[in-house]
Amino acid sequence: MVPTLYFVVPCYNEEEVLPLTGPVFAEKLKAFIDNGEVSENSRVLFVNDGSRDKTWDLILDLHSRYPLVTGIDLEENCGEKNALIAGMYHASRFADCVITMDCDLQDDVEVTGEMLEKYKNGNDLVLGVRDRREDDPFSERFCSAGFYLMMRLLRTGLVKQHSNFRLMSKRAIDALRPYEQIPYFLPAVASNLPFPKTTVSHARAARRAGHSKYNYKSRLRLALDSALVHSPVLPAASWTGLFLCAAAAVAGLVLLLVFGLRDGVFSGWAFVLFTGGALGSLGFAVMSVWLTRLGLYKTYAQKKHIPGIKSKTD
Repeated sequence: MVPTLYFVVPCYNEEEVLPLTGPVFAEKLKAFIDNGEVSENSRVLFVNDGSRDKTWDLILDLHSRYPLVTGIDLEENCGEKNALIAGMYHASRFADCVITMDCDLQDDVEVTGEMLEKYKNGNDLVLGVRDRREDDPFSERFCSAGFYLMMRLLRTGLVKQHSNFRLMSKRAIDALRPYEQIPYFLPAVASNLPFPKTTVSHARAARRAGHSKYNYKSRLRLALDSALVHSPVLPAASWTGLFLCAAAAVAGLVLLLVFGLRDGVFSGWAFVLFTGGALGSLGFAVMSVWLTRLGLYKTYAQKKHIPGIKSKTD
């Protein structure tokens, strides 16, 4: 059976690049349909993530010129991940599989044919992996290398150089719903879903216009989300912190008794304070990581929700 495919493309203040990349998405999907690779019900779905410029007007214009283009306008800005989730949930009502891509087309749309073929061969997830980033500035490549190294050391299971370019089947999208109440990192979850999966390699191109909305502050937040939510190392670290706190208390008590009973004078006070303070501080610092995950990030999850759809093209 020929599958129904949806491209899901989140957009936030993309009025500069959308007139250039929108037609590329539409023409690529039309080629798939003309070749009989996907059904005629396939669509390109642009998700307007609360843009403050003319992005939604441009999506409406693309819809009027390209019948395969559709769009949804979210009630508020919710961030790239939640805009992707909102788009995928909406698309999964009609599609057998979804390909998510950034609006700037820095990821290679030409490898989507290979993704589709691997989906037809039985894979529920096909992850795009960047094998060349020569057009990225050195600072971005350096931060990326450090980020993926940290993810590997923390054993998050994230596929190296995988971001938001992927194909997901309908059942893989449905498997995301239990994660809605935590600030999860979508590429890490996709990398670990228990379904047949594979990868495709592609080069990362330069943006055709505009600039990235993904700044260093958002990169740092992304790294914290990924580490705190997905690392199996941190629960063990938290128990280690609790043990060190207990050890500090016991060591302090023992040393107090030992040195306090020597000639009735507390001669080892400095050593006691140093040892107890050092172990206690280290234990508290490590344990607080887990408390941060359980507390602050639950609050974050409540604030960053998946918004409703304010309007749509059809």
